Amino acid sequence: MKRLIMKFIPKPIKLKVKTYIRKRFEYTKVSLPYQISLAEKDRFANQIAVVTGGSGAIGRAICCRLAAEGATVYVCGMSEDKMNSVVQEILDLGGRASPRKLDVTSEDNISEFFNDLITKHQRVDILVNCAGGSARKKSNNIYELETSVIDNILTVNLRGAMLCTREAAKYMVKQSSGRIVSVSSVIGERGRARFSEYSAAKAGIIAFTKSVAMELGKFGINVNCVSPGIVQRDELNEMMIEKLALTNYLKSYGKPEDISNMVAYLVSEEASFITGQNIMVDGGRSLGLKGD
Repeated sequence: MKRLIMKFIPKPIKLKVKTYIRKRFEYTKVSLPYQISLAEKDRFANQIAVVTGGSGAIGRAICCRLAAEGATVYVCGMSEDKMNSVVQEILDLGGRASPRKLDVTSEDNISEFFNDLITKHQRVDILVNCAGGSARKKSNNIYELETSVIDNILTVNLRGAMLCTREAAKYMVKQSSGRIVSVSSVIGERGRARFSEYSAAKAGIIAFTKSVAMELGKFGINVNCVSPGIVQRDELNEMMIEKLALTNYLKSYGKPEDISNMVAYLVSEEASFITGQNIMVDGGRSLGLKGD
């Protein structure tokens, strides 16, 4: 039937249709080699930075940004191949980085990691809690949600950030300095149907940030939170870009670098009088949630 219909369509129109379809479904890579142009490249020189979830899209951007500005970065995650890829990218850029397998669900693993870190460097200056994510296809209505999904999402996203913050804070308190940033989500502020376990975990991150900021402020430690909107992690085509543009008020889409820019600011001296805050980086999406 399709061929029969196409048979009676004039050739010029056929060409236009084929060109339109090809452009609409032509994918474009967005995960390009990390590029950055900085007037000052050493504002994190001699600082030790730990990024959990450092092998993911947002974590990778954060690691590359901190390393580009002089920090020695520990890229933490569970996939050795992905961690090594990020580390190699940083080394190719002339930065300093090391991979470290870190299971944020394991209290012993976290404690061992920070003990080793302090033994080697005698300090930790920056902690970015980026490990986590939603249950994706396993998310469901609360009345159909499996307990294992709830436990996993709360453990990885919230408990993991709490345990890593606790260990880093022990050493930051002793050195009377430090910066801690946790990655939450606009869903933690606004909620979303069928993502109740994820919204609860990310809302917990925001409240946790405020409480810890109150506790650690007297030691000169800043604690803040960044809440991304929709951030594109994979490949895009024209149709997807148009759909994403409908989900925010800037009619654009978030990139991992948009999040790393804010994290770099919050852990810098420029943000020395900011603590206990949750910064939305979402193109205005949280002003009134739009789209899917």
